[in-house]
Amino acid sequence: MGAYYLLIGTLTVSITDFLTDNARFAELAAAAGFAGLGSVTGFAAAMFSLLAIPAGLYGAARISATAAEETSRRAVLLLAQPISRARLAGTDLAATAAGTVALLCMAGVAAWAGASTVGAPLGLGAALAGALNSAPIALLSIGAAMLALGWAPRTVLAIGALPGAGGFLLLVLAQSTGAPDWVVQLSPFAHLAAVPQTTPDWAGATGMCTVAVLLAGLGVLVYRRRDLAV
Repeated sequence: MGAYYLLIGTLTVSITDFLTDNARFAELAAAAGFAGLGSVTGFAAAMFSLLAIPAGLYGAARISATAAEETSRRAVLLLAQPISRARLAGTDLAATAAGTVALLCMAGVAAWAGASTVGAPLGLGAALAGALNSAPIALLSIGAAMLALGWAPRTVLAIGALPGAGGFLLLVLAQSTGAPDWVVQLSPFAHLAAVPQTTPDWAGATGMCTVAVLLAGLGVLVYRRRDLAV
């Protein structure tokens, strides 16, 4: 991901110049939900919004690894120790969330470094803000994965991927087909501002983080009470 966003940063000027000279491509991108690609900040915002997908998949994969340890019976001895399941799940959640934030920051720094090499007007602060702007959706993926760990441990990765990959697919299809606004609003990406082109949608970010915490908390509660999946 670091290499990918380093490449994105180095291509910023070339792609924005191309879209400025070819308005039709910019119009098609706007119809699919990627407006403002003709400017450096608009292009960076669009690329950073996509960051929510791999970051969410990373979080879901980490929680899925915990489920795999249980279903393969490798975690039986650990779970038999005098350590509460809530503590184990909480530690896993904290490590996964920290890793996700580190991943987002790495992508932001890489994009800034690439943009700096070609003289694109994308500052380090703006790049980090754009990258961290996708954190609420990644946290939603972690929350959904933790809920699946409690209810259906064999489906953790699939359910954890829904907020990121599923939400993005829903947004693109809804906007491309002219679906009603309430359908568009079902996607978490509809509540994500185009940062650094604009200011963050604090209300949307707070709402998504709140839902993520509730999902994770419910998942830990159910995980603590259910039998082992073997």
